[in-house]
Amino acid sequence: MRILAYFDSSHDMPEEIIIAAGFTPMKIMGDVHQPNDPADQYLQKFFCPAARSFLTQALAQSAQWAGIVVAHGCDATNRHYDVWKRHVQTPFLYWFNSPIRNDDIAKRFYIAELKRLIAALEKHFNISISHDNLKSAIAQSNEIKIRLKTIAALRSTKDISNSEYFNTIVACLTKPKNECIDLLKQIEVEWKNRPPFPQNKKRFYLTGSDITYVEWMELLDECSIRIVRDDLSIGERYFTTTIPEGNDPLEAIAEYYLTIPRPATKISLDGRIEFIVNSLRETPVDAVLSQNLKFCEPYAYDAVPVNNELRKRGFKVLHLEREFTPLFDQQVINRISAFREML
Repeated sequence: MRILAYFDSSHDMPEEIIIAAGFTPMKIMGDVHQPNDPADQYLQKFFCPAARSFLTQALAQSAQWAGIVVAHGCDATNRHYDVWKRHVQTPFLYWFNSPIRNDDIAKRFYIAELKRLIAALEKHFNISISHDNLKSAIAQSNEIKIRLKTIAALRSTKDISNSEYFNTIVACLTKPKNECIDLLKQIEVEWKNRPPFPQNKKRFYLTGSDITYVEWMELLDECSIRIVRDDLSIGERYFTTTIPEGNDPLEAIAEYYLTIPRPATKISLDGRIEFIVNSLRETPVDAVLSQNLKFCEPYAYDAVPVNNELRKRGFKVLHLEREFTPLFDQQVINRISAFREML
């Protein structure tokens, strides 16, 4: 298995290009259990702790990978590439400039960037990435998205823990795609036969910074709440829509990545609010849990107008800031539990 790792702060990296090139795409998510001392040699400690963890992982594991693609994400992490270029040892390191906007000009720009990425991969690895390769990669990617959407919908009716859902998404972001399809087939059969949704649990919508480690999802289980919908990139943003098939593959990939639910790092805020509201209309929940990782400024800023609009529309919302730690934060547990008791 040849891994081409990628670093993005949301769902910005077109995995399908990596698949078409014959590699296994692997999203770099860091390891919350490892100290960030290696990355702290190059980044200030008030920098996003998750992004520092990504660098720590790259410093330790990059020799095992065929290369790394750094996708344009939030402003705080965009300059990561400059640090990685100097200090991370890897045979291939590439900057993919995903646009912030999603208009026609951004689409033309995105297609040009896809062509540049393909050319760089072809030149460095002496390969050819054909339209047929791209169409096959799109079909495989779509099958995973469709299967994920099917099993994710079971969260609101079946007894499926937050950690099980999270681990399934992580597997699809880090393992070979053929293995993911087989895994999802097994999970679908198993989850459909699960007992009904537990009566002692509350249904919540999760929004905000990406969750990158399972312990935080386990903390939510500890608070007797279940996440039945979300808009995270390690979550529904990854599979809520599929890539158009039958068209020019680069046009299709561009259309997909510029029209999926937008994170706080992209335009527009109104589109993000409408996606959340539409999801809440599709799947009734008891409340919305909004959270941002400490030093994750895009979501900290974004939370104010998003949560105000959700409250204005009648939804119950709890917002909190969390630390980057695998340890259960008792203060967070107390806040969520107290909020849950008020519902």
